[in-house]
Amino acid sequence: MITRAAHENGVPAELMIAVAQIEGGLMLEAVREVEEDELVPVAGVLELRHGRFNSLARGAELLGRTEEELSIDTALGTEAGARVLDDLARGFGVSRGDLAAWAPVVEELSGHLFERDRADYRARVFKLLRAGGKFSARDGEVIELAGNLDVPVWLTISPPPLNALDVSDYTGPGGPESVIWFETPQVDKWTPGREAAVSMIAIHDTEGGWDASVATLQNDPGKSCHYIVDADGSRVGQFIHEWDTGWHVGNWYYNSRMVGIEHVGYAGKDEYQTAMYKRSGELAKDIATRHGLPIDRTTFIAHAEVPNGSKIPSDSAPCMDSPGACVKNTNYGGANHHTDPGIYWEWCQYMELAGGTCKCNDAYELWNCVHDLSMMVRCPAGEVEIVHCADACVVEPIGVNDHCTPVTPGGEGGAGGMGGAGGEDGNGAGVGG
Repeated sequence: MITRAAHENGVPAELMIAVAQIEGGLMLEAVREVEEDELVPVAGVLELRHGRFNSLARGAELLGRTEEELSIDTALGTEAGARVLDDLARGFGVSRGDLAAWAPVVEELSGHLFERDRADYRARVFKLLRAGGKFSARDGEVIELAGNLDVPVWLTISPPPLNALDVSDYTGPGGPESVIWFETPQVDKWTPGREAAVSMIAIHDTEGGWDASVATLQNDPGKSCHYIVDADGSRVGQFIHEWDTGWHVGNWYYNSRMVGIEHVGYAGKDEYQTAMYKRSGELAKDIATRHGLPIDRTTFIAHAEVPNGSKIPSDSAPCMDSPGACVKNTNYGGANHHTDPGIYWEWCQYMELAGGTCKCNDAYELWNCVHDLSMMVRCPAGEVEIVHCADACVVEPIGVNDHCTPVTPGGEGGAGGMGGAGGEDGNGAGVGG
């Protein structure tokens, strides 16, 4: 798919592979489920997006298709990406056979708002081109990129960080300097101040990679969020202050009372990492503590649980059913019924890492292993029970308790196993039930 699209458009295939790896686009499904008004719409392995340079709109224009068609069909989106690279190369007068000459094209493709961030993106792409590697793609495919020592070293060097134009509100472990400040224009993006005190924290996923998400949230009109956490928990960014109102849940009543946290990931994939839960949990705990909020599910709300003001009153209570039931209920998910962070978000594990508690509907009656198999959860009689496992939790068929050897208070594995809960719409790892 990549090689063909590159060849037909006079684009170096190795360049497309490197960009796709940086973006995380190699793992995109062939056909994707796309919600109306995605916060971070992306298309193809290059993750075309609504950045400073709107590569998604340009790709749709060049191919004569809609943005939605490009987002749904990854092969079509990849073809559009090759067309965009070709179009940019023409504009920059690139010598096609000189890989280094593509540097300005890569910077422009990034869609980042500031020159420093565009240069950093270029450096990461060209560093990968110089080093090469083997990369996992969807369906178990492995794509090999031969290293190219002819890539000039200077193209692989990121510029030094600029002094932040502002400082994060975060005061938890690592302090505010551990959070990247992304300056975000206010016009048609967010509202200065708040009409009500912060009383909730919204949990989202981006449906795009880190770079696509940052470029979109800095540039795309009509949407914004306060924080973003990378898929592996290695990076946290902030776009607007907590005392300002972000536009992220499609419900003004809730937006005016919420701090929003985006997580790099996909609601339909069972891939949320424990390291991300831990980093986000530290962030969310800090937010809740500073605003005097309980660390429980009255404060922590999924986007999928926010009332859809076109169906029910905007100030209705959040959906309190199971995550699977809330995802299916069109009365919730804000405007356009968003479903993030989806049924694979491990609420009980996340809330425990944040220092709080989940609700009974976040678990099942039977014991259910969480995704990383480190613990199991159940709620058989209105009380959530959690067991930490001394060894890997064992997944059983749906309708049967999962089980593991519990960790004893002294840290040793205890005798006898207990298990973890199953169900068709599983809110956990999609394992054991």
